[in-house]
Amino acid sequence: MRAAVMQGKTIDVRTLPDPEPGSGKLLVKPFYTGICGSDLSLRKQMAEAEDAVPAANRDALPQIVPGHEFCAEIVDIPKATETAFRVGDLVTSIPFTHAHDMPQTIGLSPEFSGGLASLTCVDAVRSFAVPDGLETDLAALTEPLAVGLHAANLASRNKGPNVVIGCGPVGLATIFALKQQGRGPILAADLSPERSAIAEKLGADLIVNPAETSALDKWDKLGFTPSMMSPLLERDFRGLPPGANIFECTGVKGMLDQVVTVAPQHSHIIVVGVCPHQETVTPLEGIVRELTIEFSFAYRPLEFQAAMQSIADQPDLARLFITSRRPLAETQSAFDALAKHPDEIKILINPQA
Repeated sequence: MRAAVMQGKTIDVRTLPDPEPGSGKLLVKPFYTGICGSDLSLRKQMAEAEDAVPAANRDALPQIVPGHEFCAEIVDIPKATETAFRVGDLVTSIPFTHAHDMPQTIGLSPEFSGGLASLTCVDAVRSFAVPDGLETDLAALTEPLAVGLHAANLASRNKGPNVVIGCGPVGLATIFALKQQGRGPILAADLSPERSAIAEKLGADLIVNPAETSALDKWDKLGFTPSMMSPLLERDFRGLPPGANIFECTGVKGMLDQVVTVAPQHSHIIVVGVCPHQETVTPLEGIVRELTIEFSFAYRPLEFQAAMQSIADQPDLARLFITSRRPLAETQSAFDALAKHPDEIKILINPQA
């Protein structure tokens, strides 16, 4: 098979042995594979690993075939795999599988190659049929949109308003999910005018540039009045104090502390952006205003399926996420473009081209 292989700082297309699906697996042919922020983080880690070893030892660095967001056609089903799927079916798959010691993510593991290849393997039990008529490039958006749907579903404490900080793929997916659920108003904040424009098309009611104004002082424009600091200030308090939902989708260092410091009373903060570094917050800031901080990870299987159906229901909106489609040979340049150009949101690679 042909595959984009990440090793150290390099991503190049190589010919590798075809994967052999074991029991419970499906051998699939990816049509479109999205590049995720997790893939960019992996590349950074791989580059740091190359810098940490002598040049003579770099050939021994791990080799990873990235890609965990894809739509594919089933080309083989082992006899030992019990499934209702048939060869030729189109599927999207939850990219998690079991290793001998712990679960791993397909496309982020040296052991389980991903969708930036002409062939790969997925778990039959974690695969879902693509609805009739849904285009394969749109179906490849299921995984990232499921991340946004899960974040929106976690925000169950307050009706709104909703503030989404960061309009990368995760932030936009959250806006998409909130809008499909009829939840508003929605304020979106991002430095990029291109990403902000897409947030508005997806249904955000108010757009702000955080370089010019804070996203967390526009409550009057959202028709919301923050409650008093404590119910103790009310003579006869009943019920849950009104609060806002704040989605931190950037993962930028220091952002969580900024949100905790200025969030209005009783806000529900959902941390969605990948944040691999240490963060410092002052607990008292959250205590006196009874803030809730919740961390969002991936999604549930039913949310994955629901996200795919939402794409089928709103294909024109889902199509806004895709900013370019490229052949497998351009994988490295696609990674570079995503890292450098904020106007790029979701680049899809066609491993068959």
